[in-house]
Parts: sequence; C-alpha cells; structure tokens
Amino acid sequence: MWDGTPIFVGNGYAAIALFPARDKGGSTSHDAAVRMLHFAFRADRENFLRAQDELKKRAIAFDFQNHEISHSIYFRDPDGHEIEITTYQL
Repeated sequence: MWDGTPIFVGNGYAAIALFPARDKGGSTSHDAAVRMLHFAFRADRENFLRAQDELKKRAIAFDFQNHEISHSIYFRDPDGHEIEITTYQL
C-alpha cells in the first residue's frame, strides 16, 4: 500500500516496522545521529488501549491517527525517537 515502506521484519505474531529517515534540512548533530524516522510495534486491540492508558498514567503525550486500515498512537522516548503502536483490529 505504501510503495515498500515500511519494511517489516517479523516472526509469527511479532513484527517490527522499519521506516527510513527523511532529510529535514538544517538538522542538528543529534538529528544526524538518528538514522530512522520511527519504529512501530503492532498490538491487538486490547493492548493498544492498555498502552494508551499507561501513557496517560505516566503523563506521556501521544497522538492518535486513524489510517483507515489501522489505528496508531505516536509518542517519543527520552532520546526523542518516535515510537508507534498500531493495531489492525478496529
């Protein structure tokens, strides 16, 4: 659906989606060290909702996106890397 991006690596029900970084222009030395856009974890619907509850409990901001075929939440780790948790169980 997205022209070969992301690349999925998985085994059974576990998989990691790898997204290539895009040139943002004027990047800092910290940004230059980050070689990926973000990484994603797939979850069933129950764990997708539990992840949101956990992030709220820890006061970690996240964004929800409806991708039509999936729902995703996005947030940042302490180093600034973007993490996605996605579910296809709508």
